[in-house]
Formats: sequence, structure tokens, C-alpha cells
Amino acid sequence: MSHRLAALLILGSVCCHSVMAGCDVRSASQLVNEREVGSVLDLEKFKSTGKCLVRYRLVIDGISHNLEAEELGLEQEDSLCYYAIEKARKELLVSLGGKFQTQAVTVCSDQAPPRSKVLIGDVVLENELAQVKDRKYFTYRNSKCRLFVERRELNRKLVVNHGVICQLDDISESWLVVDKW
Repeated sequence: MSHRLAALLILGSVCCHSVMAGCDVRSASQLVNEREVGSVLDLEKFKSTGKCLVRYRLVIDGISHNLEAEELGLEQEDSLCYYAIEKARKELLVSLGGKFQTQAVTVCSDQAPPRSKVLIGDVVLENELAQVKDRKYFTYRNSKCRLFVERRELNRKLVVNHGVICQLDDISESWLVVDKW
């Protein structure tokens, strides 16, 4: 009879332990655009003081697109033309859309709720951390890495941190925060 009572007490403590554990569902979503973008073709520049109008052709995924954009400003006309080319390209890529990806992981523990900021050594999902604009992936010590930016509120002020995350392995969805500043 005492063995049954001991087993019942152990089962009860395991049951209550798992119910008391705090669970956190971590999810992240992003719009993914993986397109084959060719170089600028048939570029025409129409420059005047403080203004540049560009017309050109761009082949994306084998389809040719005619683009036109104008940029105004105080910079040199060559810089304005560069900005106009980039502006038209970005607008086209945004209009083409992409695939929407979402990931979710449930983490249960007895510890306090997770903090809102990441620390060096934390394991995260890649798209939990915003990517730095116009930055691509790079390889560091045979790992796929990228820069991230983290924005949060502290004492009613916006705090912006930057850092580097690297994929743990080729199969895993997990990334490691390796540096932060």
C-alpha cells in the first residue's frame, strides 16, 4: 500500500509540475523574395540641376520590365541617378511580392517569462530579428550569418541595437546570437 501511495504522490507532483511550468510560444513571420535579378539594361539618364530621370530595362526571373523613376535633391546628378535606379528597382521588387513564411516554437520552463531583448548566446529563430536593410548573408567560420537590428523601448525611449546571428547548422531553423552592440 505504501508503494502505491508513493507512486501516486510522485505522479501528482509531476502532474502539478508540468501544469505550473510557464510556456511561451515564440513565432516569427516574414515575406521572402528569392528572385533572379539581372543587371540594368538600356539605361537612359536625363540630368538637370538637382534632378535626374532614368529609364531602363530590368530582367527579373526571365521577364523583362521597363522602369522609370525620378529623383530630386541637392546631391550631384550622378548620385541622384543612382538613387532613382535603386528606387525604381525596389518599387518593382516590392510589387512582385513573394512567399509568406511563418515559424513557431513552444518553449516551456519553470523560469521567469522570457526577456524582450536578446543576448549573446541566445538561440533564436532567424526571422525573430529584423534584417539590416540591403545587407546580405555572409559566411563566418563555415556558418551562414547575417546582421540584425533590434528595436525596443526602455524608459519610454527607443533603443536600437545591432548584432550578428549565425545558423547553427544547415538543417536547423535555429540561429545563435554571436555578437551585439
